[in-house]
Amino acid sequence: MNFNKFFGILVLIGMVGLSPIQVLGQQKLAYSLKKDDSFKIKQEAKQLIIQELEGAKHELTNDLEAIFTFKVAGETASNYIIEMAFEDFGMKTTSNLQGVLINVKASEPEAGDLMSEIFNGLIGYQLEMIMQKDGKIIEVSGGNELVENMITKAGITDDFTKNLMRESLSKEFSSDGLAKSFEQMTYFYPTELVSVGDTWNNEFNGKLKAKNNWTLEKLDADGSSISGTSEITVDTVENGTTMALAGNQQTSITTNAENGFIKAVTSESLAEGISKVANLGDVEIPTSIKSTITYELIQ
Repeated sequence: MNFNKFFGILVLIGMVGLSPIQVLGQQKLAYSLKKDDSFKIKQEAKQLIIQELEGAKHELTNDLEAIFTFKVAGETASNYIIEMAFEDFGMKTTSNLQGVLINVKASEPEAGDLMSEIFNGLIGYQLEMIMQKDGKIIEVSGGNELVENMITKAGITDDFTKNLMRESLSKEFSSDGLAKSFEQMTYFYPTELVSVGDTWNNEFNGKLKAKNNWTLEKLDADGSSISGTSEITVDTVENGTTMALAGNQQTSITTNAENGFIKAVTSESLAEGISKVANLGDVEIPTSIKSTITYELIQ
């Protein structure tokens, strides 16, 4: 197993929520959840990474599918306490030059397949999230322990490989990594009262940084429709590879009027720039990432 190859292509960018109570004029958009409310969400993502060097083009395609659950465990004056767990997680990475590099489905582990056994450690492991009523995530607990569970499930025993795995997996599945990822799915509500046609702004941080401009397109008895345009940047330094990209993202969201949770989300982005690989010195490699991410409430 070429660990550096795996760690270099584990680029999981990417995750959303909403709602109101209908009255005349301006209104407060926010989540309106109750204890024991539960939601099952399906996420699908397709990411195409293209690098060009000396006339040669390398295309790397990441296909991701995940199913996870949110359950409201409690509520304070300003926050919700949410229990979250993955029910499934699948990823396929294909290179136009090297063929299939990774093909795993967490719920169907294959004995002896290291990647399969690692991701099986995601299934059913419970995390706790503290989320504000506008969707901003304050904290995720249990992510660091989740990473250790993934390593243990894979039966990795030597310290060098464990440390290598821990460093790579933590970028996505540590408490901090998960908080930044889930916030992209939940954090789009305004802090002020709004009417149809009004706009507001917020920002995401993490591997994908986005300055977002949201617009309330529709508000009726069925729920809300919100659109978003974003300026995005991807600045990463991982395993000897530096990436500096910038571009735009378009998002559309529909929500449930009763509780403000999402019905469906679609987000499309294109970021372009350069990447550098340590063993190639200061050579700048033209690079682009095109992504489509969808979230659908399935239960």
